[in-house]
Amino acid sequence: MGEGGRMKQGLLIALALLLGACNTTPSELEDLDKVLRAYEHSMRWSRLELAVQYYKEPPELSERQKKRLRDIKITGYKILTVNASTTEAVQVVELRYYNTNNHVVREITDNQVWEYNKEAERWALTSAFPEFR
Repeated sequence: MGEGGRMKQGLLIALALLLGACNTTPSELEDLDKVLRAYEHSMRWSRLELAVQYYKEPPELSERQKKRLRDIKITGYKILTVNASTTEAVQVVELRYYNTNNHVVREITDNQVWEYNKEAERWALTSAFPEFR
């Protein structure tokens, strides 16, 4: 993420902390920040097979789907909004990518819904994996 996007993400999480201080502990938001950055890193480096580990119920990928994901290269990951509460966070991201087979740059909006599991002390994605075409 560029410096502006990272700063925006940090400011939005800090704002959520200030606004929801009675509902959300700093450690939960720190954990959220870490997981959002790690997921972004997986996506930015086009390590999409690793990105599925952040899902509450990781999609089962066939060999064909895995090969197809290896052909996808992410060229942009722009955080548009982040809203966080005690148990849920919603992050909207603009993804730019291309398929190495056709080199056509495409753009999709990824509406990420993250859920915090208190027992596991872990944030996980509950929304669908982005559909790369």
